[in-house]
Amino acid sequence: MHSKGGWNAGFETVSNFRMFFRDWRPAKKSSFLPVIALHGSLIQSGMWNATAEGAGSIRMICPDLRGFGRTDDPGAGDAAADFARDVIDLADSLLLDHFVVMGHSFAASIALAVAAKRPDRVGATVLMDPTVRDVSGAKANLEASRSRPMKFEVLEQAQKFIEESEEGNWPPARTRRFLSDVLVCDGVNGVCSVPYEKSRILRLREFQASAASDYDPVFWAKRTNCPSLVIRGGESKRFSENSEKSLMNELPVKSRVVLCVRAGHFPTVSEPAIVQRELKKFLADLK
Repeated sequence: MHSKGGWNAGFETVSNFRMFFRDWRPAKKSSFLPVIALHGSLIQSGMWNATAEGAGSIRMICPDLRGFGRTDDPGAGDAAADFARDVIDLADSLLLDHFVVMGHSFAASIALAVAAKRPDRVGATVLMDPTVRDVSGAKANLEASRSRPMKFEVLEQAQKFIEESEEGNWPPARTRRFLSDVLVCDGVNGVCSVPYEKSRILRLREFQASAASDYDPVFWAKRTNCPSLVIRGGESKRFSENSEKSLMNELPVKSRVVLCVRAGHFPTVSEPAIVQRELKKFLADLK
């Protein structure tokens, strides 16, 4: 059986700090636009490993965002616009003239911000269960982050936590793969840690709960002119049907929604076949 492709990885300097990225390269030249895939706020770029490998034929560049995973934390700049500048700098460094930006959770706002800032280069966005919160919801999320566990004694403990705290279907084998890809696991004693410091996530949450926050996908959608594929988890608590309607009212024409009925906030884990199939169909339509 021929390989579908392989991973490269490295660092680039963006916004005056070092950013780590994974780069899935298909075995054969791809007919799709390359996709820059941005992870959610509690994980790192490994969340896209299974998606890239399963899709196979899409070049997928997956950075660790500022302060997450192996990327430096500059200590400031927590707005969606700041993250978007990093993404554009990475695209410059990798000589990507025309690309798609995909963002999960809070990174959906970042993906739209990139599209708003560089309409000449972004062919489309993919919004994976975007986070839509009002001020009270953002403050509640800040408080939840104060008590969220930072490490687990074994991977099974992390699996139990995510199955109990997250909505949607969590198939055991795919959940273990996901956690292995997004946690920092010590192969000697089995301890698994989250890929960020507590101070980093609290700083982000404090900004999101402030009056200065720009984490509103509807705000950014009004400023884009490229189509979007929106993927919503049918059991998601972060992205409701009403939020979907508000967002779709502002997105450009030719945007569409895919509902993953059994998924919560992580359709890539709950229903990966749907995500990969619909992503390929969407990219094919851009040609």
